[in-house]
Amino acid sequence: MSEDRDEAADATPSALETDRELVGIVAVADNGVIGRDGDMPWHIPDDLQHFKEATMDHPVVMGRVTYEGILETLGEPLPGRTTVVVTSRDLETPDNAVIANGLEEAVDRADTAARECHDDADRIFIAGGATVYEGFLPALDRLVVTEVHDEPDGDTFFPGWERASWTEASRDERDGFAFVEYVRER
Repeated sequence: MSEDRDEAADATPSALETDRELVGIVAVADNGVIGRDGDMPWHIPDDLQHFKEATMDHPVVMGRVTYEGILETLGEPLPGRTTVVVTSRDLETPDNAVIANGLEEAVDRADTAARECHDDADRIFIAGGATVYEGFLPALDRLVVTEVHDEPDGDTFFPGWERASWTEASRDERDGFAFVEYVRER
């Protein structure tokens, strides 16, 4: 799940401005783990359904490694969404996936997809991996987090974030995990 560092070069929040809400969506364990060996170290069907429902009919930005993991699992990009892949590599993509060479270009491509393919969707989702989250974190308006109440071994971690800058907007506790939304204080 770790991305190449050049795939998500640091960008200032103002460089990533859009009229759409930028929403980070992530499943993260209590110890900060989000991945192990290019995959999630847990299987929570409710989380996968939650991700699908939240992101359907929206553009979803992710790094190459995350994208390739989805291709390996599903055999195709996320159906019903436009996947914007942040990478410096030249990849062949189907119609519902596009390449962006950096974060600013990813926002531009996601804006275009929201307007042209998703009925002017009001949100752009940021779906990892760690480097993409880190690059977008200063510009995010909202975090949709599945808090996994476990501490699995992993090699990929969600970047540190200043929780005092965020307000918990909702929490839905489940058996072993919780769906939580945080809104950035502006």
